Amino acid sequence: MSAVDLPPGIGLAGTPLAVFRAPQRARRIAYLVIVLVIGSGALTWYLALQHPWRRGTSQQLVLPVAFVAFAAIGITIRSARLAISRDGVRWGWTSFGFTQQASRVVRASIYRDGVTLESKRGSWWFLAARDWDRFDALVRQLRRTEITLAEHEGVAPVRARLQSYGRFLDTTLICAAIAAIAIALWAA
Repeated sequence: MSAVDLPPGIGLAGTPLAVFRAPQRARRIAYLVIVLVIGSGALTWYLALQHPWRRGTSQQLVLPVAFVAFAAIGITIRSARLAISRDGVRWGWTSFGFTQQASRVVRASIYRDGVTLESKRGSWWFLAARDWDRFDALVRQLRRTEITLAEHEGVAPVRARLQSYGRFLDTTLICAAIAAIAIALWAA
């Protein structure tokens, strides 16, 4: 048995005050789309390979792979977690993530539709309320950190809201599922 004494601040994340996930509805959409796209892709390949010399067969073989890639990206992003600790805010997975350290955050601006973390270097992180479950608890946990907070009435500025990926991701996933079904019908 051995014990290692590490000084604070060398890159090890502190114990999170709270961990947040994507809303259940968004995760369900991602899982449903991946199943639909893989199923439609397999059907498309089967139908396309029945007549390999037909016009359009190459598109019918390549497009399902692209749609599976879109669905895989969606499920990967929706499985990421947001951890708030006294050391800062971390977005990602167990083995890979991005951290906005509390010492680098100038101010956290709280709006009705999200939170903006403003870094000393001028970059912003926007955490949209619709992208995370229990947004009110997320704001409460931010208040427990050492980050300076500024509360604002109304919605976040457009510059911040452009970083929100939730609606765009869900729309992309739904379009990928519809297109995968359309390609399967074309192959039939």
